[in-house]
Amino acid sequence: MRTRQLGDFGSRVLQRRLAKSRYSGVTVTTRTLDTMSSGGLDEAAVSDKIRGTLLGAVLGESLAMPVHWYYNPQKLKEAYGEVTELRAPKPTHAESMILRFSYNGSIDILHDKKAYYEGCDPEIAAKMTKEERAKVSDEHGNFVGREAEDRPHYHATLKRGQNTSNMCISRLLMRYLGEVLDKGEDRYDPQEYLERFEKYMTTDPREHPDDLAQVFVHNDPYLDSYVRKFFENLSKGVPLMNCAYNQRDNWAINSLDGVLVSIPLIAAYKDDPESGLLGRVVEHHMLTHRSPSVTAALGVVAPLLQQMYQGRDPDEALDAAMEKMRPPRLTGRAMHESYASHNGPDFIPKWEKWDQHMEMAPGKNLKEVVHQYLAEGKSNKDVAGYTEGEGIFSTACYCEQALPIVLFLAAKYKDDFTGALQANAELGGHNTARGAILGAIMGARLGQKALPSAWIDQLAVPDQIAAEIDGIVKVSALRAQQAK
Repeated sequence: MRTRQLGDFGSRVLQRRLAKSRYSGVTVTTRTLDTMSSGGLDEAAVSDKIRGTLLGAVLGESLAMPVHWYYNPQKLKEAYGEVTELRAPKPTHAESMILRFSYNGSIDILHDKKAYYEGCDPEIAAKMTKEERAKVSDEHGNFVGREAEDRPHYHATLKRGQNTSNMCISRLLMRYLGEVLDKGEDRYDPQEYLERFEKYMTTDPREHPDDLAQVFVHNDPYLDSYVRKFFENLSKGVPLMNCAYNQRDNWAINSLDGVLVSIPLIAAYKDDPESGLLGRVVEHHMLTHRSPSVTAALGVVAPLLQQMYQGRDPDEALDAAMEKMRPPRLTGRAMHESYASHNGPDFIPKWEKWDQHMEMAPGKNLKEVVHQYLAEGKSNKDVAGYTEGEGIFSTACYCEQALPIVLFLAAKYKDDFTGALQANAELGGHNTARGAILGAIMGARLGQKALPSAWIDQLAVPDQIAAEIDGIVKVSALRAQQAK
């Protein structure tokens, strides 16, 4: 069989790799592998698609990071203009509501970021008039405690080309899989992975002040609900394997981040039968997201990526994925109006909230709806958001709202990676997770060679990203050889 060196991106940056740096103990070196195939593609083409998937996810997330959670695209544009390159976030964020979040665990995961979670006193809110409260509440009716110009950015301490804590957790899985599957044996252990997760989240950033690559610490002020709830349970003595919070108890667990954190596993186990691959990704996401909505979303995304690795026509694979879904019954605008009328989602009655997220619209599947929108020429802002256009889907984090936006953009932009990722970022909302999933899909379609070199060079430490991706490419190729 022919032999070749692992991919262009990896081999280029591995020339100046971290073997001479402080990260040498956690990187993966290049090796020569036998050429092998997955479905109708040879190993070189499949490896390029895997690199495109993982690098696309990192780029899409990092591009959106500074403009994360601007629900009003006009405010986003006023603050950042067009999103055409990776940037650092500004210190403040007019729509930030990080100050209203809390963490009540005894295990320290906030470290030097505790002040971001101490700015919202509900007793003060109770004493305010309606007009006073409105000035220090966000557009959803959530009491934040500060006026817009004084609200800290969710990711204020991150630098250009870095990732949010959610992508850092996905990258942690990349490094873990690259290590434990390195010899071709299936040694993924959920308990062991969670121990790595615990160590990563409990390491104080002040112990690694120069960790620009985010290998030892993420250094992100914002921790999603699933992280905070996980460690609150762990603080109570709940075993690691049982600490994940349930969507029925906190609707933020129904977040597209549950898909994001599972993407490396899809690439590593791509040669499993579809049912086996789905079993693996469900096992993994349940470690942090006990959510039927995340399971449903992965039931769409995992086969879509797998089929692209197998060489299926990308448009056909995308249509097949969308045929599995129906749009949510609740529109994005209706969701926003519901939140505002209840003074935030926390005050919506239990079963009303269940129906908002779990009831799908009757009739057409998502493929039919998306093709109709494309034929009608609906704008991105008609499809996603609530401040402009029709407000069909919400730009919030929820899977049933966020994934249709991702698939619409993938179908619309086809081979235009930069156009798709820029459009996603400029739509605002939970554009980081959407950007990661969209970047993964577009990267699997086009391969790493089609991704913009300017954005790659703007990553904080592209060498480290290359090393982590190399690990997944290697173990995926080993498993493909065993599957023959």
